[in-house]
Amino acid sequence: MLYSIKMRAESGSRHISGAERIVERREMAQVMDALTRRGLEHPNGPAENVTVTVRHITRPLLTIQALPVRDPKVQDMDEARRVLDAELRALGLQSAPVLSLLYGLREPMRGAVLLHADNLQRLEPDQQRGVRATCMDYTGNSGEGKNHFKEALCLASKVASCPQIIGELCISDDPDYTTGYFASRDRGYVRIHHIKASGMQLGGRIFLFRGEPGSLEQCMDYLEHQPVMVCME
Repeated sequence: MLYSIKMRAESGSRHISGAERIVERREMAQVMDALTRRGLEHPNGPAENVTVTVRHITRPLLTIQALPVRDPKVQDMDEARRVLDAELRALGLQSAPVLSLLYGLREPMRGAVLLHADNLQRLEPDQQRGVRATCMDYTGNSGEGKNHFKEALCLASKVASCPQIIGELCISDDPDYTTGYFASRDRGYVRIHHIKASGMQLGGRIFLFRGEPGSLEQCMDYLEHQPVMVCME
């Protein structure tokens, strides 16, 4: 029997930290304790509230392979933006308005922007909440502290496996973590160093949507509720 455990830490209305695991019942107590401590000890500052939610997983668990990783050499933020521009153009997308939106987010979002890839319309029903990619874990996850790279690759792999999502851009809201990524089924997972300046709390992510009419709810349901295990071994 599997359970989804999610942690969210906040200070007032400001998001501090979030994490999740998919575990068996015998692992629950240890994982809940580890996630609670993680929420209380974060570079974004002390949390006033830490909420841990446990839900029994009733849907079949989907197992997928992690996206292949590319790690181009990037020396500064200008080069990082050029890499993002090239990746978006490789998918035939307009890069300038997408990058303006990503870098224009002034407050960390609770979720992601869901952006129509063709008309650039924002599709998320609640723009303050955004759309969340949740209910996932990866093989070999010991739960011992935050692993930025593996957690990001896990999330990106699940998002890329959603049929209606053709790409994702991400900047971490951790002030000391300056490596972001672009990910898609066609291009894999592209690590992008120096995507922001050290110390900046700027962060956000954009999911690029392209689907049949009426498939938006199906897409959001997959992102938020389909349990996924990502194989990284």
